Formats: sequence, structure tokens, C-alpha cells
Amino acid sequence: MPGIGKHKFLKSAIITIVSLAFITAAFSARITPTGKVFIIKEGEVVGEFSQESPLPEGSLLRCEDKCTVKLDDTYMVADGGTEFSLTPMADQTRLYVKEGTVYFSINDASRPIQIATPNGDAATGDLTMVEDEVKGYVRVSGNKTEIGVIGGGTMMVETASGEMAVAPGKQVNIAMLNEDVSADGSEGGSSPIRNIALYAAEAAVLVGGIYLLTTIDGNSSDNDGSPSSP
Repeated sequence: MPGIGKHKFLKSAIITIVSLAFITAAFSARITPTGKVFIIKEGEVVGEFSQESPLPEGSLLRCEDKCTVKLDDTYMVADGGTEFSLTPMADQTRLYVKEGTVYFSINDASRPIQIATPNGDAATGDLTMVEDEVKGYVRVSGNKTEIGVIGGGTMMVETASGEMAVAPGKQVNIAMLNEDVSADGSEGGSSPIRNIALYAAEAAVLVGGIYLLTTIDGNSSDNDGSPSSP
């Protein structure tokens, strides 16, 4: 009968709408700014807001002052002046940091954070927790990216060269290096990649001939200072 087909169609449509609603709710995130948050597109400000709002997922944002982002399984704080985008997905959270610092708190139930920066990419992995949450950060300044742990346990960080355990007070550095400049800074070096690898032989891994990853003691005298808290 015609009525039966119609009812089946309506039932299917209702199920689809409800399913989409649950999916949206599962990945919904909210951002709370201290000042203004600017939405950036192709280098231009195309929008702004100054009150708690749904996160503009995937859009490049610049925080005038500190702003917090709450996901269902992750909490983040971006420093003032930071430019970043955040995209929650079913099996991961994609974080892009163009410049500045984003802090995060995660636990065993959190989705992995896929981290992208102009200097290279990484991802969080397994956690060895000594507290309820592992607190870490991503900092991008010029051609250098830091991914570190402030406290709460040890976090595996996966890069193009493999995984490395990052303990509290430690960080992984990813630096974009000029292939045309040798380790001593002079142009036209005969083997710049080899010089870089030898220069960092004790504490670094060369990644793809372009990225340099190092694990650095957070208390090292030549370190420019790791964040202590969000």
C-alpha cells in the first residue's frame, strides 16, 4: 500500500536526522574568549566574536587574549596572539598551530591529537599517567615548534621518524632547516644535511632531511623556557 512506503520513508528520515544530531552533539566544542577571537581567511579578518560560542571548526582563529576550548574529551587554552584551528573528528582531534602556544589536558579516554604546524607534524600517542590528566602544550615561534609535557605523566609523541616518550619537563623540538645553509650558517655547504645530523648526533633525530627533532631537558640552561602551566 502507498501509505506503508510513505511511513517507512518518514521513519528512515527521522532516524537519519536523530543520528546526525547525536553525531553533532558528540563532536560539539565551545570556545570561551577573554577578549576577542578573530576568524582569519587568506590573511584577512572575516569575522570576530567576544562571547562563548560554538567553535568554528576548521577555521583559522586568532585570540586577542587567552581563550579556552572545551571538547567532550579534551580541554585547551590558547595564549593571546595565538593563531590556530581545531577540528574534532570521530577518531582524532586535528590541531593546527600557525603561531603561538596552545595548552591541552588529555587522559586515556581522549582522542589522539594530530598536530600540524608550519615546521612539521606530530601526533600524541599512548599516555603513562600519574595523575588524572596529562598536561601538555604546542608552541610555534618562527621556524621552531615545541611539543612538551608540563605534568601528569609521560606522553608518546609520534613524528615522521617514529615515536618518542616525552616526560614532564621535557619537549620535542621540530625546526625547519634551510637545505642550502650548512650547520655553521654559511651558504653553499658541501653537505648541510650531514653537518646537521652530526651536530645533533647526541640528542637529535634527523627527519626526512629537513626536520630536526630533539628531546631537551626542560631545565637546560640554553632552553628558552618551557611553559609551567596554561
